[in-house]
Amino acid sequence: MDNQFLVALARHPAVRDALGRCYGRADMMLDAGWEQVADGMKAVMRGIGCEVIFTSPATRCRLVAQRIATALGLEIRVDGRLHELDFGRWEGMLWQDVPRPALDAWARDVEGFTFPEGENGRALRARVGAFWDDIVRQGRACAVVTHGGPLRLMHALARGDVAPLLAKPPPMGSVHVMQAHAHRACDAGKDISGMAVPSLT
Repeated sequence: MDNQFLVALARHPAVRDALGRCYGRADMMLDAGWEQVADGMKAVMRGIGCEVIFTSPATRCRLVAQRIATALGLEIRVDGRLHELDFGRWEGMLWQDVPRPALDAWARDVEGFTFPEGENGRALRARVGAFWDDIVRQGRACAVVTHGGPLRLMHALARGDVAPLLAKPPPMGSVHVMQAHAHRACDAGKDISGMAVPSLT
């Protein structure tokens, strides 16, 4: 039997004080108006028959997932594998204040460069890949509320590709629906990020 199901991949809405700032694990607060964005996401997730919502532990994702789960009466699961990349000591710094030699070292080895007291790109790729494998095995219509880093990788996994770690992420406050089945997923062919999901960016 062909176990097909839909996955809604959602990026959290815009956050406060983010302009020019390095943040990944830093627990940034959502900007005003995030509830309207979450309600737009809710309409999409209801439409695909979502059964469970997975979310990053970060407040900017959890609040959105909790609002949607409460409104739709859905199970919510917090999964640490959905965290954004850990920039370690760079967290919260302005990009202009990060030492240029360190930025150059990262640019030379995007996969292997380990941020001071943080993680590297390979670690992000491994944990996101493990999460994706789990939801594909589970085979339930679901939603994932997370960050740009994990989402750029999951979009590629859904197409059977390998995304560069610095590929352009989906916009904040957007949702993309994917059609998936066991051990493979394909783009549903419809970008719904503009359908009842206003963006604050």
